[in-house]
Amino acid sequence: MMTTHRIRAALAALVLLTGLGVSSARAASLPAETAYNVRESYRLLSTSYYKPVEDAVLLDGALAGLSGQAHRKGVRLTLPALHDLDTNVALTRLDGAIAAAAVRMHVSATDASYFAIDGMAKAVGDKYTVFLTPNDLKQFRDGLDPEKISGIGVIVAPDAATGYIQAAYVMPGTPADKAGLQGGDDIVSVDGISTKGMQQDGVTKILRGRTGTIAHVGTARGGATLPTVAIVRAQVSPPTVIYRMLPDHVGYLAVFAFGQETPDQFGLALQRVRDQGAQSLVVDLRNNGGGYVRSAIQIAQNFIADKPLLTVEQRGVPDQTVTADDGATVALPMAVLVNENSASASEITAGALQDDGAAMLVGAKTFGKGVMQDVTPLSDGSAIKITIAHYLTPSNRDINLKGIVPDVLVEENKGARYGDPVHDAQLRAAIVALQKKVAVKSP
Repeated sequence: MMTTHRIRAALAALVLLTGLGVSSARAASLPAETAYNVRESYRLLSTSYYKPVEDAVLLDGALAGLSGQAHRKGVRLTLPALHDLDTNVALTRLDGAIAAAAVRMHVSATDASYFAIDGMAKAVGDKYTVFLTPNDLKQFRDGLDPEKISGIGVIVAPDAATGYIQAAYVMPGTPADKAGLQGGDDIVSVDGISTKGMQQDGVTKILRGRTGTIAHVGTARGGATLPTVAIVRAQVSPPTVIYRMLPDHVGYLAVFAFGQETPDQFGLALQRVRDQGAQSLVVDLRNNGGGYVRSAIQIAQNFIADKPLLTVEQRGVPDQTVTADDGATVALPMAVLVNENSASASEITAGALQDDGAAMLVGAKTFGKGVMQDVTPLSDGSAIKITIAHYLTPSNRDINLKGIVPDVLVEENKGARYGDPVHDAQLRAAIVALQKKVAVKSP
């Protein structure tokens, strides 16, 4: 039997616990920024997606996103009905459901809102329309525009013949390039330290350093030692384009992604191979999953002037044909290498060049992504990527889910080494086809 004192203490505890429960319930509301991001995502999906989407689909998707995460955590949620309501009322109820779910799942309101937005994005049934957390967004951007590093602008690799580290590629316009380093040079020392027998990562580490500091680089070319050069380190963008000259005056340019700086890098590389006497070109877009449409258009404009590049079909607006600027173009026999992983912006460039007759396509049928996405950042560093348009090639070909068939179909050989004609059957086929064109063109 409880004493009077213990009864009073128990009642006090009960009152205290009850008070805490009420406070928690009142606190279960979304912060203003979080609520705004949920509503903004809803607005963008309902108005920008290239096909109409019913409100109920998005709202059900948000609830499905919450319940799916709760199920994974072993938590049961009581979710509100959101159908047949005024949009603002439905979104207000969704806010409350997200806040309550956050409490039940022991996660932040922000995380719970991510579950709901992710569910809305998935509800449209398009694999390219996705929600991106801040980390996802960073990885997405880094894939197209890698963060700059402080260094001299070389990609290094071991030189098995000499035991030194080789400058496998020197990026145009970088400190190393301006200092006269060339691809294939051996870097025999850095700041007096011999690189003989060093690992690639070790040499990369000492070549990098604070912007404005000097690296004293000793090199050798063709077995002959060259004078040590003082190279001032600078901020350098990792390349999305590399180039080299192949035998028979073939300029080879490989494009890894269509980032913001890719057109400038491509322009520099194109100028270099032309300066070195290129009589034909191979542009390698294999395994290039795309990037910015603007970059694809700018690269195509090196070879096409004052002609259509693509037609864009977007919800609620008339079709728009994008036309190349009326400028000087490069008129060399050209082949574009593509494969099943050449997609999106790669297909915009390849399709425009093929339709125009500026280049022949060599390799395997492309991926078949004839839709465009727009990435809209949200206020907390996350973003939503939405398919906003469908496009056609200049000759009005719809490549979506179909791909582009090359002019010359060639299977990739086992153990292919891209960029090496001896070990790259698709590149070798492109060179053979180009040689025939050059022979026909020559008097």
